Amino acid sequence: MSQATEDIKSKISIVDFVSEYLPLKRAGATYKASCPFHQEKTPSFIVSPERQSWHCFGCNIGGDVFEFLMKMENLEFPEALKILADKAGVKLPEFGNEISSSQRNRLLDILKLAAKFYHKILLDSPKAEEARNYLFVKRQVSQEVAEDFLLGYIPEDWDFLTNFLVKKGYGINDILSSGLTIKKDGGGYYDRFRDRVMFPINDVHGNVVGFTGRLLHEKPEAGGKYVNTPQTSVFDKGKVIYALDKAKQEARRQDKFIIVEGQMDVVMSHQFQITNTVASSGTALTREQIKLLKRFTSNLIIAFDVDSAGQNATARGIELALSEGLKIKIAVIPPEFAKDPDECLKKDKNVWFKALENAQSIMEYFFSSILGGKDLTNPEVRGQVSTSILEKIKLLPDSVEQDFWIKKLAAVLDLRVDVLYEKIKGLKGGPVYHDEIKKAGSVVKSKEELTGEKMLCLLIRWPLFFETAKQILHPEFFINQNLKNLYENLILFYNTAEALPEGDVGVIHSFKAWKGQNEVCQIIDILDLLYEKEYFNLSQKEAEEEIISVAKRLKMWYNNAIRKTLEKEMAEAEKNSDKEKILFLMEKFKDFL
Repeated sequence: MSQATEDIKSKISIVDFVSEYLPLKRAGATYKASCPFHQEKTPSFIVSPERQSWHCFGCNIGGDVFEFLMKMENLEFPEALKILADKAGVKLPEFGNEISSSQRNRLLDILKLAAKFYHKILLDSPKAEEARNYLFVKRQVSQEVAEDFLLGYIPEDWDFLTNFLVKKGYGINDILSSGLTIKKDGGGYYDRFRDRVMFPINDVHGNVVGFTGRLLHEKPEAGGKYVNTPQTSVFDKGKVIYALDKAKQEARRQDKFIIVEGQMDVVMSHQFQITNTVASSGTALTREQIKLLKRFTSNLIIAFDVDSAGQNATARGIELALSEGLKIKIAVIPPEFAKDPDECLKKDKNVWFKALENAQSIMEYFFSSILGGKDLTNPEVRGQVSTSILEKIKLLPDSVEQDFWIKKLAAVLDLRVDVLYEKIKGLKGGPVYHDEIKKAGSVVKSKEELTGEKMLCLLIRWPLFFETAKQILHPEFFINQNLKNLYENLILFYNTAEALPEGDVGVIHSFKAWKGQNEVCQIIDILDLLYEKEYFNLSQKEAEEEIISVAKRLKMWYNNAIRKTLEKEMAEAEKNSDKEKILFLMEKFKDFL
């Protein structure tokens, strides 16, 4: 597999790939951006096209294109390998019952072409006049958002899409496998979707994998109001989330997803710039969907429809999300005002903004939804609601939270706390909680260590001034052992090299060849990126001045540290009246003034 990874890295430009996620700005021979893995004011994320690598000097992590994708999308290596292999056009060995890469790509091509075909019909065809009126007038969708989501329409004709795809050269078996066409019992084929407004469903990477079709003219023989692509080798409704590809970066930035029920809720939310909104597509959240969301944030605001089906879906989604260790709030729309986020936004966007801002904690939601409208004077009802709420309380991962809500329930139902504690013990145990993925935060380095790194990156790039620095700089001045080792290796390298090659990069390559591939060489790569970040346009004169200045600074800090140590020893010697040691320390002290 190592050959495959090397082939992939040789065919994918890391600059182009990272640019799909971050706005990179050229900085000499490298590119820089604000790190996506921690909050920072000054960009410290560096991408090197020469090395095909990246490194963040804020959180001190880095790697190649594989590590970047795995970190950005929270993927394991096999998943990242498949994605990058497809992108690079590298064929991987096939195992088990997995469909071949070429077959998968054919299906994705068919689905992508179908989405564009539906979209063009919506925009241009006379047959789509009512569909345009439905979307752009009745549902108030903007042209811009319709294009962004590639919304479309398919007329009532029985084989409109099938004939189009066949004419484009696709085999009928592949079209069948895509889920877009159905085989007739008596022979022949017909389109699965007819007279429907089409919503393409993308996977997390933006590939069209399926569709939801909303019936334009309701009639019994046409099937349900909403029809989805069936299960295929590229589409599983329980494993995809509508608009996740569009919402994931904003969700990462805001550290939360807003989850709604229907596609139109998502479309309208994005139209109102609430772009971290996704949909479960009319079903309760599945465990696979929750794990997908968890790649980007552990915070969810759930906002399902106010009808009973929506309330039930909310409850099931909460329980699953809690079992995966996510933190949840519930956005509640006043039921007398609107039935869903789509309607609420159109009536008054501020009502929806307020619902999101004032999203309830999960237990506040359960208390109001379970207790609402109940006759709490009835002992049987009190027993039922106490059981229902205690089942929810037991899902909470924090014992302090559990204690708070048990006491609140006791107060609301006028019951003794010890009775509820006894009752909750008899209920089925809550789910097993997983540790949250720790987000990369800034790694705090001392000013001495940071300055030591700058010193070495300058010496690597400017060997011309190595002897000048060596007159000032002693290995002991580096408080980091790895930096000290590297400096000692550089002294040996520069002293033994007969002639240094032309150019700074040549020096780096020569040093690595001399030393061999080990930890010291890995530090060299990181320091070279640091040079591009801090000094990429330094002139020769400026380089000499900076090297002398940094070397003197390291010497000063080292001397200060030694003097402090000697002062402590002198104080101890004075306490013990050890005159001989005091005189010795005083003489030694002079060496570090």
